Amino acid sequence: MSTTLPIEIYDLLEKKVGKEEAREVGKILTASLDAIEKRAETLVVQKKAEIKEELSKELATKEDLARLEGRLNERITGLEGRMNERFTAMDWRMRVYFLILLFVMLLTNPKALDLIAKMFGLVK
Repeated sequence: MSTTLPIEIYDLLEKKVGKEEAREVGKILTASLDAIEKRAETLVVQKKAEIKEELSKELATKEDLARLEGRLNERITGLEGRMNERFTAMDWRMRVYFLILLFVMLLTNPKALDLIAKMFGLVK
């Protein structure tokens, strides 16, 4: 992209140094501004690349998230299995506790046996 000098600068140069010298200075200034602009564009591209590289190190990618999701699913599955085992063990314990409680009630209270027999229809 070519840079142009404002007409006011060119007029001022023409008054101070003459028409030919003003043209030469204008060309030099224009070339310098174009070089500065190109250098700035190069620096912008370079900085963008540096920032992108830095962010890619810091931020999680889709692959990172997928890997993490897989690990979490494995842990959840393991926890569910352990919970099912514990509930199964607890269910077995509750049955044993119920039978022990029933047996203790029958041993300590003779009328409880009559009540249970009536409840289940064993005695009329």
